[in-house]
Amino acid sequence: MVAKKISCRSNIYSSGVVVNPEQAKALHARYSKRAQPFGLTLEELDFKNFPLRNGYPGIPVRAWLRFPNCAELVEGEVFAWTERAAEVTWKDGPLTYRTWVWASAVTRRGEAIGRNLGERVNRDSNSE
Repeated sequence: MVAKKISCRSNIYSSGVVVNPEQAKALHARYSKRAQPFGLTLEELDFKNFPLRNGYPGIPVRAWLRFPNCAELVEGEVFAWTERAAEVTWKDGPLTYRTWVWASAVTRRGEAIGRNLGERVNRDSNSE
């Protein structure tokens, strides 16, 4: 049996490895120092021409986030958006992050699940 990588940002595998609390704490400290995803710049967001809209409660979504060497599909919520972009609020363990991504990288949870290439082929560049 070949273990598959659970996340492109981690070294945790699906082979059923159990970690104790000290190992989990050490892993968390290591991950919190890892690279953050690439978010959109202010120039790309262009709030002057594409006004910001806010909504509450948040809209449950799945979004593709770009990291330095991979992309990862995360579950989160959108509370703010423009015509072209959405600010995704997502969690990595106990930490909560907010990242602006292009609107095309976001789908509502429960809708059109099979439309993202990564979900259709069930792999990414790290699973080969």
